[in-house]
Amino acid sequence: MKEAAYRMEIFQPFEFEAMERHLSRMARRGLQLDSIGSLCWKYRREAPRPTAYAVTYLPQGSPFDPQNDPKMEALRELCAEAGWEKACDWGQLQIYRTDRERPVPLETDESVRLAAIRRSMRRSFLLPNAVLLLLVLFELGWLLFSGSTDPLALLSSAAALFVLPLLPIVLLMLLLHFAAYAFWLRRSLRSVAQGGRCVSASLCRRADAAFLVLVLAAAAVFVAFSFASGQGGAASCFLLYVFCILGMAAALNSLRKRLRQEGFSRGGSRTLVIAADVAMAAALAVVMVFVSGWLSGETQTVPVAEAGSLEHAPSDAWDVFSTERASPVLSHIRVRQYETGGDGILFCDVYDARLPGLSGWCAQQLLAQWEEPYREEDAGALPAGAVYRVSFPTGREGWILTDAARTMRVTSSFPLTEDDLAKLFDSRE
Repeated sequence: MKEAAYRMEIFQPFEFEAMERHLSRMARRGLQLDSIGSLCWKYRREAPRPTAYAVTYLPQGSPFDPQNDPKMEALRELCAEAGWEKACDWGQLQIYRTDRERPVPLETDESVRLAAIRRSMRRSFLLPNAVLLLLVLFELGWLLFSGSTDPLALLSSAAALFVLPLLPIVLLMLLLHFAAYAFWLRRSLRSVAQGGRCVSASLCRRADAAFLVLVLAAAAVFVAFSFASGQGGAASCFLLYVFCILGMAAALNSLRKRLRQEGFSRGGSRTLVIAADVAMAAALAVVMVFVSGWLSGETQTVPVAEAGSLEHAPSDAWDVFSTERASPVLSHIRVRQYETGGDGILFCDVYDARLPGLSGWCAQQLLAQWEEPYREEDAGALPAGAVYRVSFPTGREGWILTDAARTMRVTSSFPLTEDDLAKLFDSRE
């Protein structure tokens, strides 16, 4: 049996009573808290026994303080006299435990506890969550703006459809955190003023646990769909990014612990950790740019006829570039063909709808994107329900063909016959 166990625990700083109860339950199961990391809490396996845990706060504390910091040592000695052993700390939060049946309470003045929690919350909760709230609002606004200007790009991106519904949930979670803390603070102020204790809270813990399960399930669906639909590049980028972020967090936490053990000052430790964080973030950005470009440049089977095979093509030699995006509701394949050594072009955008009625909506969106008015043509023998045509001032011609499941936009520098259009529209991977 392994001597250590790791669990992802989610507690807000003001949920100290829920934290104490949870750690006591873990001790009865044979798991004693050993340390708190950036992502997981580490437990040490021991014989199950009843253990009382107590959470206290050191307002002047910091995650970068050396382990032999005088103020921490003073608090540890004071608690040891009362029979409490220090389990671990994380910044201002200090966790102690004891096996005594009737332990001496660590906190005897609830007004002092409340003041310490409020100072700790300002540093470790309110500011980070406020910054995250602004980032979520910006990202959500940007996605909504992008969707209003180019809804087809949004609907054909599995990543965008994965992120878009999660952002409002993250926003609600953050607002819930602020509301829960404000409610807890108001009730605690009233209780302490009347000679009582700070009230218990655990709403955020339960909501965060449900949110974590939701995010993991959505991520699993996104990855599974991406690989199943042939869009492994997007899923691979996502997985690589997640693993790199987790690796960075673990590396920075290990560095911080090592600096604390070596006795580095708070300022020195903070400077070194921030420098390491910036260096790794820059390296990750460079790696992701190259990796995403390499993955997005994977060779695809061209889903339309080659330009050189069309009747009025100016040449048989063409350079072909294609990209593909797919979501559960819409796929978009873009093919760009350029005449080798010439000025000929053939651009095709193929949208395959996976929901009834979506193909006609795609056609309307494409028609609305151009200032030059398309005119409807007789479909004739073409395998499309509706055909639209436009002549651009540059001499190029544009076509939009649509049926119940597929919509295609074609722009060509040379004339396309009915047979050419049918060949392009009927092409499949």
